[in-house]
Amino acid sequence: MNCYVLTGGRSTRLGRSKADLFLRRIVAAASPVFDDVIAVQHDGPPWAGITTIFDEQRSQEGPVFGVIRALEHARDRCFILATDYPLITAETLRDLRSRFEKCGAPLFVPVWQGIPQVLCAGYSAELLPVIRRRAADGKLDLRGLIDEIESITVEVSGDMWLNVNTPADLQKAERLS
Repeated sequence: MNCYVLTGGRSTRLGRSKADLFLRRIVAAASPVFDDVIAVQHDGPPWAGITTIFDEQRSQEGPVFGVIRALEHARDRCFILATDYPLITAETLRDLRSRFEKCGAPLFVPVWQGIPQVLCAGYSAELLPVIRRRAADGKLDLRGLIDEIESITVEVSGDMWLNVNTPADLQKAERLS
């Protein structure tokens, strides 16, 4: 099973590229767990030391398009991970992979503090038609998939789930690491 790391967001709230800040750390956590770790990005040079696939530029933005590109490439079950999770550990990813492989559902989503973590989740390529249809209809929120298709959600806890989007989040992550 491959892990696809979404590197694409503009990071406007943070003011700095999350991929520049966290990609190495995330790849280091994912590499011992997955067969291959692959970056998914819009443009620019490929990331050094990691296989990179590119998604086309669109007028609309959102991680849903990176997920679509990853699923097109994977053609099977895979794990999607965004650069928002700088504290994620190999141990956590190993546990999630194992649970996803055992569950059989096409979508496996951890839930932290009541929020589904759809950008640190297991996806099956069989979801492509549903995700494409939703995107074509302007439904770019991946959380909506949970109610629409067979999915498994699991409660998780711990600091490794801190999602970094703002300078305050970054400061907290730096204190915790």
